[in-house]
Amino acid sequence: MKNFYFYSKQFLRLIDKHDELLQLIYAVTEKRNSFIIEPESILNVSNNQGHQAAALIRLQKNINDINSEILEIIRSMRPNRVYDLVNSFIQDLNLFDQTYNDENILIKELKGFSEKHTDAYSEKQSSLIFIVTESSFKITQTIDDSKDKSNFVIREFEKSSKELPVNYIKLRIGTDQDIPLVEDFISVFKNLEDLYIFVCYLYKVDEKVNHLILNQVSTGSWYTEILGIKQVVISIENLLKGIGGFIRDLITGKIELEKFENDCKKAEAFINLMAIAKEHGINNAELGVFKHLNPLVESFKNDTTILEINDEEVLKLRKIDKLTLVERQSKRKELVEKINLSIEAKKAKE
Repeated sequence: MKNFYFYSKQFLRLIDKHDELLQLIYAVTEKRNSFIIEPESILNVSNNQGHQAAALIRLQKNINDINSEILEIIRSMRPNRVYDLVNSFIQDLNLFDQTYNDENILIKELKGFSEKHTDAYSEKQSSLIFIVTESSFKITQTIDDSKDKSNFVIREFEKSSKELPVNYIKLRIGTDQDIPLVEDFISVFKNLEDLYIFVCYLYKVDEKVNHLILNQVSTGSWYTEILGIKQVVISIENLLKGIGGFIRDLITGKIELEKFENDCKKAEAFINLMAIAKEHGINNAELGVFKHLNPLVESFKNDTTILEINDEEVLKLRKIDKLTLVERQSKRKELVEKINLSIEAKKAKE
């Protein structure tokens, strides 16, 4: 997933998903920062032994008080719950990005956190509280650093956004699909444009005047931002969002194309679009919609696990449906090998 904007949006969404665990970790880190002593508080202690002894007692009391507060936070969640949340977070990170493997510092800290939390939970000795607070601090630092980078990428992307023509709005489509061939890449845009032109026809909008404009495009994970006439783009957005579950079932082979079309007809967005067509005296509009919708849907191949429309995730495959990293790498390797064989065959003929 190399498209930084799409990647950043997905990362922040993943972090939000695991808020329950991260609230615990961040709360421990916040208390851990209370251990920090300002240099002035030490320098201001006089050389008088009695004053030094009193200052040491105050310091010990302060540390013990903070330890008690941290222990209270730790005991707000049972160890078995922490284990479940940590394992779920690690699993999602693994699926999100292959760099979140056993060598990754965040994964290492998360794997150790559950056990450290359990030890501190039982309060075998106060030093265990210090250990879990340091682990929390490292996790917090790593996540905050990644969040800062993600937010920076998103801000910079938004800055580069061009001024929209009158009555135009954006349609952003992002997937984690790898599109290595130019032919496939162009095909997605052509299918999208064909659907736009047909929906313009349903609205009685002149698509030759109200062109579909390509505003931004990036590959790696495939991401594009196009601009189109407002009412048409809204209908396409609602349609794709409304049939997200059916798209998932079609590309995973769980339903045939005929059932896909039948299910789509029941979606509210599809019904609304047919009502607009009827308003404008257009019959058999559903045939035209599927003529242009199906090629677009089929361009999202079976290795697509995320489909995002205007920053809303409309298709998310379950973990059991999602291809493993090894499977995805294997598919790409097979493609490269086929290309190499074709080149060699051509050379042999020459």
